[in-house]
Amino acid sequence: MGNYLVLDHVTKIYNSNDGKVHSLMDISLSVEPNEFLCIIGPSGCGKTTLLRLIAGLDTPTSGKITLNGVEVKDPSPERGMIFQEFSLFPWRNVLKNVEFGLEILGIEDRQDVAEHYLNLVGLDKVKNKYPYELSGGMKQRVAIARALATNPSILLMDEPFGSLDAQTRNMIQDELLKIWEMTRKTIIFVTHSVDEALYMADRIIVMSRSPGKIIEELKVDVERPRERTDAAIVKERYKILKLLGVEMKKIENI
Repeated sequence: MGNYLVLDHVTKIYNSNDGKVHSLMDISLSVEPNEFLCIIGPSGCGKTTLLRLIAGLDTPTSGKITLNGVEVKDPSPERGMIFQEFSLFPWRNVLKNVEFGLEILGIEDRQDVAEHYLNLVGLDKVKNKYPYELSGGMKQRVAIARALATNPSILLMDEPFGSLDAQTRNMIQDELLKIWEMTRKTIIFVTHSVDEALYMADRIIVMSRSPGKIIEELKVDVERPRERTDAAIVKERYKILKLLGVEMKKIENI
């Protein structure tokens, strides 16, 4: 299959009280169907901005983004976004939270669809509970189920596990990989964790300090399921950390 998500020389500049802020500079990238792509880089390098542009929540200053040959200009159910904050509605129970996007789309059998995805993430038994009754890991699984329920072709994930403790984070990583293998969605996953990226991704994009540019693309040629201490992963980890270290020194010298 050919490239179906293409970023063509995408630049994003914001206007601020201090003048123009260059967030992203000349980003060109192709993403394949079913690919698990991780994006990593220093804080403030434009990773979240990049996801927002792909989601259609913002527009490039120059360049363009296309999906299946059609330019991305607005949000669409085919691009589901999951944020670091769980973003659940506290007044809705788990089932109704997952049904939310389906309601917006006018889906009649939304309860059946929502229950299917709650079962997929292992939360069918807590469908009547409210967000305050759930752990952080469970809340994030609800957010994943809600995003999957509208059947997007792409999941955009902005540091979704950043607020979880290490043990829960490892568990949710494994669950997400199982869901990805079952659904074969394309996933674009932003993270600050080199270990997380190497454990999960088919390919890793390393970005420079602001303005964000792509400085390296790494294909992770390690069979799944992976061991976090695999020699090949350790080798790539060293390479990425070295690249990020160079970028952090540039920031310190500004």
